[in-house]
This record gives sequence, C-alpha cells and structure tokens, in this order.
Amino acid sequence: MAQLMLAIDEFVVFDLETTGLSPWGGDEMIEIGAMRIYGDELDEVNVFHSLVNPKRLIPEEASRVNGITNEMVAGAPTVEEVFPKFLEFVGGAWLVAQNAKFDMSFITKYLMQFNMRKTLEVYDTIAFSRRVFPSESRHNLDVIAKRLGLSIAPEDRHRSIGDVRLTAQAFMQMKNKLGDNYPSPEKWTV
Repeated sequence: MAQLMLAIDEFVVFDLETTGLSPWGGDEMIEIGAMRIYGDELDEVNVFHSLVNPKRLIPEEASRVNGITNEMVAGAPTVEEVFPKFLEFVGGAWLVAQNAKFDMSFITKYLMQFNMRKTLEVYDTIAFSRRVFPSESRHNLDVIAKRLGLSIAPEDRHRSIGDVRLTAQAFMQMKNKLGDNYPSPEKWTV
C-alpha cells in the first residue's frame, strides 16, 4: 500500500544576542535561540538554545540591552561548539528572523570563519510587516507585536528565546493575514 505524504511547511525562527552590532568589527554572538514552526504550530518543547562564550568581554552597553553578563557566559560553550549544532537543528527548514540582515551577518561570518558552504533561505518579519501594514513606517519587533496584540514579559525581551517566541507568533499571524501574498525569502549563500 502506498503511503500518502503531505507537505507541511517547516520554519525555524531564530534570534541572536551579540556583544555589539558589528560582526566584521569584532563583535560576537553571546546567545542563540531557535524554535520550529510546523505548518501553523509552534513547537515550544524541542527548542535550540545556548549561551555562547564570546572569548572577549561583553560591553556594558550590550549587557544593559540583553541582560547577559560576562559571568553568565564564562562557562558557556564557544561558537565553534554551538554553531554546527544550530545548523543541524535548522536542517533544511526555512529560517525566519526579525531584522534578518542583522542576524544573518553573524551567521555569514561564522559560515566563512568555519569554511562552511551553505545556502540559507530566510524570511524577514520586517518584510511581512511592511506588507501587512503598508501605511506604517516603523516595523521593529515591539511595534509589530503591539499592532498584532502580542505581548512579552519585559525580562524575556532581548533574550533569544523570548524574542524567538514573539517573532514566531508575529510571523504566523502575518503569514495568515497575507495568505499566498507573502514576501519571498532572501537567499544567503556562502
């Protein structure tokens, strides 16, 4: 008897916290989180999460934003340990991120640093927000969440898993609002 296979879209929503804004200027990842979406279901059980030892000091400005301190990452695994596990978690899924260009600049840096060749397709929730709310000029995560009636505990904001959960909820709502009219993913190849 032949088995019926149904195609279900699989997405991995991810977020990085970093020491700063410049991956090519010496900034490093200090936390990474990711969750899968199967169709319209967010899997909050099988998540990927890790603090990352950046092998450098975290500037006070970065700690003020994300609450991650040098003491918190001192015993954490390094990016050499964490990054391949993240890529394994992603598998062949489409990626989703809020302001994907920022996170993907770090992902690209690590792909190059570890001499890995890969093409990743990434949906940016900013592009979705621009399409869902075309008359609005601001599309940061807090503004998008407010427009969609979503909230997050203040202590979870600017931490990778909290931001992933909020981004995933926003992505699913906007994707449903857009039907088949949602933006194409951006391709990132190294």
